[in-house]
Amino acid sequence: MMKSIYIAILCFFVCCTLPVAGETADELAAEGNALYDADKYNEALIILDKALALDPDNLEALNGKGKTLKSLGRYEEAIEQYDKAISLDPTYKKAWNNKGNVLTYLEQYDEAVAMFDEAIKIDPEYGKAYSNLAWCLNLAERYEEALESADQATILEPDYARGWLNRGIALAALGRYDEAVSSYDTALILDPGLTEAEEGKNEAISLM
Repeated sequence: MMKSIYIAILCFFVCCTLPVAGETADELAAEGNALYDADKYNEALIILDKALALDPDNLEALNGKGKTLKSLGRYEEAIEQYDKAISLDPTYKKAWNNKGNVLTYLEQYDEAVAMFDEAIKIDPEYGKAYSNLAWCLNLAERYEEALESADQATILEPDYARGWLNRGIALAALGRYDEAVSSYDTALILDPGLTEAEEGKNEAISLM
């Protein structure tokens, strides 16, 4: 009886870890990244691991797994995925940018800035990297530099709410409250659910 149960469990595990018949690594990577975007991190991790079982060098799967591990608080493991992607393709800007995000969460700001700078060097029009750089610089209390990066982010990707959020944070820290409120308002128009922008706006108004 116990042997039958063990075999059943083993079969279940094998079925869960094998790639779905007919799906390519690229298709699985896209599916896993879609699950990540839907905040289904555990499900995403399973699918991304299936993609990597088919193709261990799949950049989109490595990047997606890194993002998923970061969202699960597994920062060092996330960095391992980005480092592998970078070793496979040093021009893969997403890995540099996302490694910078993890390092920012770890409060390793100088190292994070270097990652964002590398992503921007690869693609000077990478708006999200400028926004993330502004976020990191704000946390490091380097507000003038943060504002420069946020300005660039909003020029390159004017529809990206977090670029305007990071611009508002820098402006508020510099005492430019009217401009900060305007930036927060733009962020909220683009993303009404961005609570950080609402909180920042209210604080800036209280200091005017």
